[in-house]
Amino acid sequence: MKLPSFFADAAERGRAIDEQIAKAKKRYSWWFSHPLDWQQPVRTLHITGWCLNKNGKEIRDIRARIGRHTFPGNYGIRRKDVVASLGITNAGRVGFAIAVPLPSGKSQIIMEVQETDGVWRAIAINNVFGASERDSEAPIDPKYFVPNPGANPRIEFWIDQPSVWSRKVRHLRVSGWCLAVSGAEVTEVRARVRHKVFPARFGTVRPDIGLLFDNMPGALRSGFSLAAIIPPGRSQFIIEGRSGNGPWETFFIHPVCGPIFKEQFDETQEMVGDYPFWIQRYDRLRRDDVRRIRKQITQFRESPLISVLLPVYNSNLKWLRRTIESVQNQLYPRWQLCIVDDASTSRNVWQLLQKYARRDLRIKIMRRAQNGHISAASNDSLSMAEGEFVALLDHDDVLAPTALYFVALALNENRELQLLYSDEDKLDTKNRRSDPYFKSDWNPELLLAQNFVSHLGVYRTDLVRRVGGFRVGFEGSQDHDLTLRCIEQIQPEQIKHLPHVLYHWRITDGSTASHVTAKPYAQKAARSAVQEHLDRTGIKVTVVPHYGAYLRAKYALPAERPLVSIIVPTRDRASFLQKCLESIFEKTDYRNYELIVLDNESRETETVELLKALEKRERVRVERIDGPFNYSRLNNRGVELARGSFIALLNNDVEVLDHDWLSELVSRALRPEIGLVGARLWYPNGPIQHGGVILGAGGIAGHAHVGIRHEPGYFAR
Repeated sequence: MKLPSFFADAAERGRAIDEQIAKAKKRYSWWFSHPLDWQQPVRTLHITGWCLNKNGKEIRDIRARIGRHTFPGNYGIRRKDVVASLGITNAGRVGFAIAVPLPSGKSQIIMEVQETDGVWRAIAINNVFGASERDSEAPIDPKYFVPNPGANPRIEFWIDQPSVWSRKVRHLRVSGWCLAVSGAEVTEVRARVRHKVFPARFGTVRPDIGLLFDNMPGALRSGFSLAAIIPPGRSQFIIEGRSGNGPWETFFIHPVCGPIFKEQFDETQEMVGDYPFWIQRYDRLRRDDVRRIRKQITQFRESPLISVLLPVYNSNLKWLRRTIESVQNQLYPRWQLCIVDDASTSRNVWQLLQKYARRDLRIKIMRRAQNGHISAASNDSLSMAEGEFVALLDHDDVLAPTALYFVALALNENRELQLLYSDEDKLDTKNRRSDPYFKSDWNPELLLAQNFVSHLGVYRTDLVRRVGGFRVGFEGSQDHDLTLRCIEQIQPEQIKHLPHVLYHWRITDGSTASHVTAKPYAQKAARSAVQEHLDRTGIKVTVVPHYGAYLRAKYALPAERPLVSIIVPTRDRASFLQKCLESIFEKTDYRNYELIVLDNESRETETVELLKALEKRERVRVERIDGPFNYSRLNNRGVELARGSFIALLNNDVEVLDHDWLSELVSRALRPEIGLVGARLWYPNGPIQHGGVILGAGGIAGHAHVGIRHEPGYFAR
């Protein structure tokens, strides 16, 4: 019986592959180190091994293929075991590694190699099984993330993401690791596509690579990530690294293809960086979402009226239209827009407002006889408000369609709320979103440094009126001043953070959105507002300028300084310990401290002599502790010996940089609501080693902001 053409073609392809593999056995030697079981269901199949041409011909590349989909691999990995076992001198770089995302169910995977003639030849075929999303993925041993020499044998690397390079994408996010196996350490990484350069964030902690390379310098912090925009058509994607100010060295090259036509998502959301990927995944409002939200709104027990306060003055009509229409486009319909024209010199502004007010009765407008600036205009807008809550909006900014819905939802869940605030981002003149500010939950300490409530801020109307509304004289920081006065009247549990980007702050020339220092008078007003708040609440704090337009609160120390016990565990490494202790002696302006050095069986002569000398110093005690090194045990013993009211735990490889380090720590630890204070730590060559601890990062917990250079942290936090 004759087979249908489809089945006949498939059978013919199968016979052709079998013939190729039969020929490959004569042409090549190969071995798969992983997986040991090809039949085990996994979502991503990690394949490693080695392959070489028996006649010594060069193999240029390797790939895996499932049907018509190909998955490029990395070929050229050092395999010293192959050299030793086969005795072939050119076998040093015959290893390979491929990560293949498997479709659910059964598939057939074909391994192919390519020589310098450009022909792909099949060497093996196996049946594999793709696990479903519900199945747990087995952890991958670090040894499978093997190094690849790429275009530069000095730099080993691995690309974790993307696992598939064949897709046409405009925004490409790449992550992996790289380190120099000879010469100076890699300190910077970047990508190039045609004439565009995309810097990477380099220095991410990679414990797996530190283990794999036996703590080779640079291995532990060898991770990198970057985001690039791929131009239409085919291009070469090049990743380079360099040491210090040295030349850029290419270590990875791969063809990429950007879409010629527009992608399916809205190009007005286009941005550079990681943020567009976040928007696509978490901040897309789909038709089903809109239907569900509107249905939920009809089921609200309470539908509070929200008055949006909008003072305007000589506004750009294009942006003003966008602002007004963003309120009209709210999914939550119970709103009132209170617009005050602060005596604009352009008649067009008032005419535009009249036009909108005639069309929508929810829009209330007022025109001031003379210009009174933002605080006076905001108070007039407040006088028009009929809602239980007021929301603050600037005349060129935009609300997300879900903004007032999330406010109303939170109020239905907790009617005791007095103040609500959301996350925000920036919007340029081409409607591209950037600079998201993902805020913390309520943090009164942070409010002293910056107005993180900012946009979108929503206040109970009677609360705003009770504290006197907006104060004239605080223009530029009138919202910050209002928030500080409001929180003096309410409890922390009456404040709610809405963890959604609900406000888009327009970036225009001269706006605060373009740069926080664009309005110097606003910085002065913010400092006055914070200082007056502290004076009213009886807290002894001095407010000083900090990074950019941000502030810093310096808490006063009592006249009688409490004793601090500084505990330093150590074992040998005299040079580390000496530098640490000398920096404490020379750079500590807080004088009421004792130093407890816990020596755990130091044997090096230099260290023993240093410890003997330390015992003669005032305020220093050396305690010798025998047994295996155990950091917790040593510190516990130090605490038992401590006489101070406060304990400072210090590693022996830390060097003090600022004279007021201990004064700052103690001044904050003295506050009754604080039990633990930490510091930002730097590596000697500049990047941050430790900027706090984040639960869940790297397992149980991990260090925050690692590898960032010369930065004040996320929004100077």
